[in-house]
Amino acid sequence: MLQLAPTDTPGARRPRAKRKKRTVKLPVNSGDAGIPPDEIAAALESMLASTDFPATERNRRFLAHVVRCALGGRFEQIGGYQIATEVFGRPADFDPGTDPIVRIEAAKLRRDIETYYLKSGARSAVRISLPRGGYVPLFHRAGAKQEDPFLDPRAITVHALDGCHSGADGSGLRTRVIDRLVRDGGAAVFAGPDSPSLDGFLDSDTARDLGRRNGARFILSGTAQPSGGGRAVFTARLHDGQTGRLLWSEDIAAPAHVLPEALVARVLAAWRELAATLDGVVDVSA
Repeated sequence: MLQLAPTDTPGARRPRAKRKKRTVKLPVNSGDAGIPPDEIAAALESMLASTDFPATERNRRFLAHVVRCALGGRFEQIGGYQIATEVFGRPADFDPGTDPIVRIEAAKLRRDIETYYLKSGARSAVRISLPRGGYVPLFHRAGAKQEDPFLDPRAITVHALDGCHSGADGSGLRTRVIDRLVRDGGAAVFAGPDSPSLDGFLDSDTARDLGRRNGARFILSGTAQPSGGGRAVFTARLHDGQTGRLLWSEDIAAPAHVLPEALVARVLAAWRELAATLDGVVDVSA
């Protein structure tokens, strides 16, 4: 005869499994992971309700979306595509590579958050921030020390270089500059986004985003223009990836076919000088 276990006796109730206590999965860089979720939610609601938080209605939804997704552990929904389609109403064929709307609005949102904490939000016990380089929010208690990430002074991120109208082989200019920097400079070189800004130059917010994304202290950008007689002039800029500050700018004139080599020579000289003198940056001179 088949013997039934006590819990399999006909008509007998199975004991209920113990319900697991809900835990909130916070991102790795979420600051003080010991902050109760209800305190974070309350801090969010206070910010959204405040007249000292100048964000647009759309960016208020942006902030609410990323915070609530983080509290729910739904980090797959905190990306440029998801924010654009789920918060901004962009269509399903939205391409973050060609439409920078989320990055642009994130920069505005960060400034609005800073404004709030300079005013009535200064009394908030729990702070919410949106670190550059991504959209995952960070939570910390007021007064907690927030250190800037270490950015390697030996690293340079090469942003899209605009040379299409210079006669300097625009499509290959960036590739030749990157290759030459690696061969001649001894720097750790990263390639930034392939889609250029309107004029090849960077704003400070984008420079900080790129610095944190790659851990590179220096960001190179610029644009070339023809100067006649087969020559071109490249206006080059180096930004500080830590602060976004413009550190160096120079017009470099050369025959178009050797412009990448001339550009790299000047960039490396400026990089070594800046790295040797910039506060907190080690000497990388040869």
